[in-house]
Amino acid sequence: MVKLCSNRIEGLGPHSNISSPIPTSCFVDTILIPLPVWTALLLLPILLALSIHHRKQNFNPSTAYLRTKLRRNWAFNSVSTLYYVLIACNILMQVLEIVRLELIHFGIGLLPFVFVGLILGALLHWSEGARGRIRGWQTINAVIWIGGVVMCAVQVVGLSNEGINGRKGSKYPISDQVIDVAVMAGVYAVIAILELVLGLWRALRRARGTREDTPESGMSPVMETTEFVGKYPPTV
Repeated sequence: MVKLCSNRIEGLGPHSNISSPIPTSCFVDTILIPLPVWTALLLLPILLALSIHHRKQNFNPSTAYLRTKLRRNWAFNSVSTLYYVLIACNILMQVLEIVRLELIHFGIGLLPFVFVGLILGALLHWSEGARGRIRGWQTINAVIWIGGVVMCAVQVVGLSNEGINGRKGSKYPISDQVIDVAVMAGVYAVIAILELVLGLWRALRRARGTREDTPESGMSPVMETTEFVGKYPPTV
C-alpha cells in the first residue's frame, strides 16, 4: 500500500491533518475512488443470479425467443454515440491524471481500477445487459456513473483543502489536478443523465415497436413476417 502512494505527505490512514474532513489523498485514491467499481462488480453476479432465477420461474416457450427489432433512428444513434465518446473522454482524462502523477513519482493508488468501471458500463449499455440476460443492469451503471461523480467531488474538495497552490512549479500542480478531476466529475454527470435519457428512449421505442409488430388476428408472429405469407397471404 505504501508503494501505491509514494512521496505523499500522509499515508493510507483515513484521517488527514491537511485535507480534513476529507481523508488523506492516498486513502481517496486507493479506497474511495475504486469503491463504485467494487460495488458494481459485487452487484453484477447478484443481478445475474436473480435474472436466471426469474427466467426459470417465468419461462414461456412461445415467447422465449421473440425479440422486438427496433428501427434505426439517427437521433437515438447520435445521442448513443455521444454517450460512448464521453466514456472515452473520461478514460483519456484518467490516463492523463495517472501519467502526470507518475511524472512527479507520487504514486497512483488504485486509480487504474477506474478503467474497469468505465469499460464495464460501456459494455453493459452496448449489449443492453448482454441482450437482456442481466435484469436491472442499469443499476450497475448508475452506481458507476453517480459514484464517479461523488468520488471525484470528494477528491476535488480534498485536494482544495490541501492548498490549491500546492506542488506549484512541479510537473503536476494541485491546481491542474483539481481541474482534471472536476472535468471528470462533470463528464460522469452527463453520462449519468444520458444513461437515463437513453434508457427511457429505448423503452419507448421498444413499446412502439411491440405495438407495430402485433400480429393480425389468427396469425402467429412467425407467420406474419415470413416471405411465404408476403407472397401468399392467408385467405379469410
